[in-house]
Amino acid sequence: MHQRLGSSSGSPGTRAGRRSSLALTPEDEPLVDVANRSPPPSNIPSALLYSPPEPLELLCVFPERASRAREALDSFRRDMDTRLPHVVLIDARQPQSLDAILLARAIKGMKNTQHIIIVAIVKKSAYLKDDFAVLPYLEAGFSRVMVETLGATAWCAEILQARAAAASARAQIGAVAALAAATDRCRDLVAVTDDQQRVLLTNKSWSRMLGWRSDDGPRPLTDTVGGEALRLASTGARDWEAPVMLRRRAAPDPILLPCRGASVALARSTSHIVFVCESSTDGERARGSLHSIRRGSLDVRSVASDGLRRTSLAKLQGLPLEAPITKVISLLSTATEGAPPSTVACIERAVDMLRTSELYSPQMKEDPKLRAEDPIATDLIGALLSQGPTNVLSSRRSSNDSTVVRSQTNRTNIKHKTSGQLRELLDTALSWEFEIFRLEDLTRGRPLAHLGLALMGGRFDVCSTLECDERTLLHWLTVIETNYHAVNTYHNSTHAADVLQAVAYFLEKDRLKTLLEPLEAAAALIAAAAHDIDHPGTSSAFLCNSRHPLAILYNDVCVLESHHSALTFKLTLNDERVNIFKNLDRETYKTVRHNVVDMILATEMTKHFEHLAKFVNVFYAKAGGSKEDGMQTDEPLSLDTTALSQPENVILVKRMMIKCADVSNASRPQKFAFEWARRIAEEYFLQTDEEKARELPVVMPMFDRATCSVPRSQIGFIDYIIIDMMEAWAAFIDMPELVNHARNNHTRWRELDEAGVSSMADVKRAMRQQAIQSPPTSTSQPTAEE
Repeated sequence: MHQRLGSSSGSPGTRAGRRSSLALTPEDEPLVDVANRSPPPSNIPSALLYSPPEPLELLCVFPERASRAREALDSFRRDMDTRLPHVVLIDARQPQSLDAILLARAIKGMKNTQHIIIVAIVKKSAYLKDDFAVLPYLEAGFSRVMVETLGATAWCAEILQARAAAASARAQIGAVAALAAATDRCRDLVAVTDDQQRVLLTNKSWSRMLGWRSDDGPRPLTDTVGGEALRLASTGARDWEAPVMLRRRAAPDPILLPCRGASVALARSTSHIVFVCESSTDGERARGSLHSIRRGSLDVRSVASDGLRRTSLAKLQGLPLEAPITKVISLLSTATEGAPPSTVACIERAVDMLRTSELYSPQMKEDPKLRAEDPIATDLIGALLSQGPTNVLSSRRSSNDSTVVRSQTNRTNIKHKTSGQLRELLDTALSWEFEIFRLEDLTRGRPLAHLGLALMGGRFDVCSTLECDERTLLHWLTVIETNYHAVNTYHNSTHAADVLQAVAYFLEKDRLKTLLEPLEAAAALIAAAAHDIDHPGTSSAFLCNSRHPLAILYNDVCVLESHHSALTFKLTLNDERVNIFKNLDRETYKTVRHNVVDMILATEMTKHFEHLAKFVNVFYAKAGGSKEDGMQTDEPLSLDTTALSQPENVILVKRMMIKCADVSNASRPQKFAFEWARRIAEEYFLQTDEEKARELPVVMPMFDRATCSVPRSQIGFIDYIIIDMMEAWAAFIDMPELVNHARNNHTRWRELDEAGVSSMADVKRAMRQQAIQSPPTSTSQPTAEE
């Protein structure tokens, strides 16, 4: 039988919630002699030694009749579900009635009982018969042994001492638990050993990287750790830093990481050794990239000579700041010591590559065979991925450029009322087969305001999120659309409306619904609507080559995206009638602005592979490799969504979303994809014509209207840009039709190329034939004027 001590009558089964002579409450705290508490261990900060004041929970186990330890233990387990006791008194005077030693061992074997003080009540004769009579009790888990007594003073003194010991134990164990939780959530690899260099504790990062767990029990440190760090740890040095060689459980090759260590000693001798290993990669999830990224990971030239390598490294190591790339270079340089010459040469070449500033920006291979096989594709991709005022400069496939602010003197306000046909069409605005060109016709070239009001003002309730009225949103959409150039065949308000519709469609997917907040969704829609505002119909490279004022203003870097985002906020903030942000507080406005600017800048095509590679490396797990090292595979991507908990990774999702929407033309149904291809080709033809007329460098010589093969340009674009990006995005949001449409369009372009279709006129004829073979449905109209 056991009872709770806490009532004046001493009735069994009551908690110490009411005042009694022995029920200690926070008011009684001064009665406890603070000097009796154990001093804080030297390796635990005193600030962590905290235990909240609370009434004493005292559990007494005194059998009134023949009983067994099992009955008392079951009763203890039932009470554990409600509240653990601080002190347990066990009657050890009658072994035939209660096996006190067995009960104590069972209690100590339970979880979360380390802080419980267990006191054994023994007979005086048993206590005095042997000098070491208390040892069996202490070995069984008892904290103290008390001789039976009838004096209230002795009982009170014993319980006060037990309370002090329990408070100290709880504080120390709580501090250790807090530190253990901190190490478990640390990205660095942490391990703690005893004085015999047996691993006692490892955190989750250590277990994930090496495959060893604390549950496996103590094991020799030498099974896992080697190198200079192990030697320094053996010397008993108080603090040290050195490279460490870690052996993984399921991999033959060890890994080299920088390590910081410390020896912990409560007295003169060391009790524990702590290893903290820095890690810039996640060894368990060896995330790979798509094979297109491996194709794009081309030769990057060094920006540092061999003679300056070690001098530069020494300077970097002497700085108080350290970037991840610096750690990587330090590790690689350390690995060259004692390595074979061939290995040293490979590592030095890798270090040279890592010293470049654009790690994710590929360059076209100087491969004559590749250019001979597909010259149009290689020239097109080379133009898209390069930047700056050179002979071959950046040219966006979709949204990337703009020029000067258009005059608003001819602005036409859009009426809120819509016709029956228009309303019927807008009801299908969240369909991937939305008739964007029919909307262009019905609105007389003003689709953005109508579609924007239907989506932003209706389905996504942006007005409520931004705390603005619908008229302000309508005025904003009207001003934004007016500053798109209607004369552009591709980069006009119809393209903006198409990207807006794609973003809205993506936002309806379950993963993005649960991931993005309403404010983030509103920012994405705003960025989509304005991402190409004031686009001149020529590329950033053209502006740089022609010395345009915008290229001068933005130093030839990200010229058009910078102008798109800047003009969007200039037009919005300059007029209260269109300022959709006017009711937001300062912090909310900063958040929205950051999101909008970041997503618009993400549409720059020269950063395509950088954004795609980061997205894939974070959210997909796949063995790395490349064609060059023979490790390339075509395994299905394995989606890993655990990284979504980190805000910086959510930014990658938003960038990927607007990028895919921006170039979604090739992943639309075929009739839309063909019309968009015709429009972008015509815009590129016009730029080439102007470059020739003004004797400027021709950015995309393959887009000469007299010689260009439109099907081949589309085939190359889908092969190099679209397929891999859409595969990654489609898997992330569960939208397989993105890839299906892209592959179908690729097949159709391939058929046209094999049939000899080349010029724009040939493509138009193919489009007419396609329209005859596949007549529009009852809700469809001809796609566009030809």
